[in-house]
Amino acid sequence: MKIQKKFTPLIFIVGLVALILFQNKTVMPTVEKIAASGLFLEDSGDEGSRIATTTNMTNYAFIHCNKAIREEIDSEINIIFPTEPLQSWTLGNYKYIVNAEIEVSSADGSSFFKKYACHIQYDEGSNQEGVMDSDNWTINGLSGISGT
Repeated sequence: MKIQKKFTPLIFIVGLVALILFQNKTVMPTVEKIAASGLFLEDSGDEGSRIATTTNMTNYAFIHCNKAIREEIDSEINIIFPTEPLQSWTLGNYKYIVNAEIEVSSADGSSFFKKYACHIQYDEGSNQEGVMDSDNWTINGLSGISGT
């Protein structure tokens, strides 16, 4: 009985070392090969940018974000939309972020400006024929409009 208790910590340490070696020599190289293979890479031809840019697609995204805002806000509230966004970014894979400011005026005559951010995606990819159709766009997020 005493011999078994004596070897238990040694067996634990040997098992732990074997597990670490197995992970470092077998599991991690396999994971690294899979990650580097491009298996999860989605190459749509639409590259993202960290710099705010204005392109035809960001302009269409801006139009569709404004349509979504008009549908979300009560029809009795008057909204004046700007002619262009403050900033817009292309995230790649036909996903865009639009930042703009609208003027909201209520029936009592008070008006104020409200900034919003819209995360939107064009679902048709490189097929540019349907960019004006709202059904081809998905709003992934809209912030700054609630409570208007």
